[in-house]
Amino acid sequence: MKKLFIVLLAAFAFAVVNPTKSEAKVMYDGAEVVKGQTGKMTFKKDIKVYKKNSDGTFESLVVKRNNFFKTYDIEKYDNKIFYQMGQYRVQATDLVVFKEVPIKIRSSFYNDPIYININRDNGMGSYGYYFFRNQLTFIDNGQVDHCFSDGDEGTDCDRYLSTDFKITERIEREYGTRYEITKNAEGKGVPLKESKTEKIMEKGSIVFAKGLEINGYLYVGLEGNDAPNIWLPVNVLKPVGNK
Repeated sequence: MKKLFIVLLAAFAFAVVNPTKSEAKVMYDGAEVVKGQTGKMTFKKDIKVYKKNSDGTFESLVVKRNNFFKTYDIEKYDNKIFYQMGQYRVQATDLVVFKEVPIKIRSSFYNDPIYININRDNGMGSYGYYFFRNQLTFIDNGQVDHCFSDGDEGTDCDRYLSTDFKITERIEREYGTRYEITKNAEGKGVPLKESKTEKIMEKGSIVFAKGLEINGYLYVGLEGNDAPNIWLPVNVLKPVGNK
């Protein structure tokens, strides 16, 4: 028993002197920031928010004024803005106070970030178009520039709000790997779930990877026809070998 006690004591001492390394918390504006968070919001008065269930019904939740909530995905269309607050979706109104987490902090959670344009209204570039980090310049006032050569006229820049971008990890997949579709799936023109479905892909169809996975979607080519390349959800694909 004495020997066991000494062993346990030694193990405890080792743990104190050499604690398990953990990821440092990322803090902003007095609160912890998590991966995928775009900002935080509070409300000027008690308000009811809603979520839509898979069966089409809705559930509501009453949130109290001056309580802060983390916000995640943002949608912008028809001159409206919607924030995702957990499972609840909230439209921006005069009662909503949103404070963005700076894009440099949001980017720090990713090894190789990609920035997807989620604003359908800004008129610059296509909805769903994505940029690599070296293609963008972050400006301290919450704006982002994408600059490009304009032929003989020099350099031109498009300016975005930093909240126009959803950030995700860039993942390289081996080009030519063949996949079987495990259930009927919506093929997208851009790697965003909310975007237009370009083609319904049937279960059992075979596609091949074109190298890039973004936001849970793999860019694939279709075998045996001249159909355009599309983005498919990774969770419906099963690898079956190389092309």
